[in-house]
Amino acid sequence: MKKLLIMLLAALLVISAAACSSEPGGNTSESEEKEQQEAAKHKIAVLVYNRTDDEVLSFKNYLEGYIAPIFNVEFLYSESISTQEEAMTFLENAAEFGAEGVMSFNTYDLKKEVDLCAQKGMYFILASGTVTDEAFESVADNEYFVGEIGPGDEMEYTAGVNLTQAGLGLRDGKESYFILSGGGFVGNEMHRLRTIGLIEAFESAYGVKLSTPAEELAVSDQIVEIEEKDLRLCICPGYPTMDEEVEKAIEKYKSGDYDIVLSVLPATRIIPSLKNSKLAVIDCYSDTNERLFANGQMSYVTGKYSSIIGPSFAAIYNAITGHAEDFRDNGRAFHIRQGFWSSDSREDYEAKFSMASSIEKVAYNYEDLQNVIKEFNEDATYDDLKKLAEAYKYEDAVARRAK
Repeated sequence: MKKLLIMLLAALLVISAAACSSEPGGNTSESEEKEQQEAAKHKIAVLVYNRTDDEVLSFKNYLEGYIAPIFNVEFLYSESISTQEEAMTFLENAAEFGAEGVMSFNTYDLKKEVDLCAQKGMYFILASGTVTDEAFESVADNEYFVGEIGPGDEMEYTAGVNLTQAGLGLRDGKESYFILSGGGFVGNEMHRLRTIGLIEAFESAYGVKLSTPAEELAVSDQIVEIEEKDLRLCICPGYPTMDEEVEKAIEKYKSGDYDIVLSVLPATRIIPSLKNSKLAVIDCYSDTNERLFANGQMSYVTGKYSSIIGPSFAAIYNAITGHAEDFRDNGRAFHIRQGFWSSDSREDYEAKFSMASSIEKVAYNYEDLQNVIKEFNEDATYDDLKKLAEAYKYEDAVARRAK
């Protein structure tokens, strides 16, 4: 009897110890729980062209600061990618780190990039951009290419036209225009289309036909100066990450007398040198541009805002959680169109920036996204995703948050 009692006491001690170690306050349990949470996290690689760019930073704040904790996702960011080789190396490394999908904000050879992702079992989405029809068609049937969400040809071209219209609205005499044309010469389709729209709008406004076609000027890797009748243009190519191109642009600007600066891409590194010019840009809703509106230097911004990439995240999340086939467009990768917000006054910019940077009134919040994610809404469809993504306008966001 005594021996049986000792055995029962020993068993009770073992059970009690096990229970204590599994209580929420126990260190072992906390450690195990954290490890389980980390193991359960989905990993998504993010390929960016410039880690310091305002648009990239605003997207990063949204993904890491808002999306990641809600959806238990880890985002693996690239360094600034400016060549095809760097892009491919990043994708290789992302696969080694266990990435299940890739959100890309720039592409150099879409087919090569998607083919590599397919080999590694990673889904790929062009999260906010535009590629040529030829590039898209080369991968549209690849099951690992989710699709493209972005402005598309017409909207990119129109953004350039609108940029010129904004510049024309700033003139008060015979003006000279300094144009930053970006990366058309290295295959950036967005910059190419914007620059073509910009130049052709100038031709129309001034009633001239330039000796060099707009298509050629948009992909030139050299600084080009043009003077036709009352129109004077200086077109400078290059990315903000290309130190040599930035230095050339600043030197050229300082050597001339330019009244108005128009940029088809963020011009943050060059702006400090643009002391006496009015500025209009295709960029994003950022703190930098808010300050430029406040000090009177910025006159017009058209561009994206941080949460506009929410539907792209929803699409890649659907793919990596086993629902890729449910979100194809008739069995192929999708084209979904999203445009820009625009502001031509400080008041309008601040109203839109307030929503663009808000934590409480996010233009695309987690509930919007959960409604089009199969893991949270089993009835979600591709049409639902498309409808949400295309409701990108400021008025659409205000209406969603008012509900």
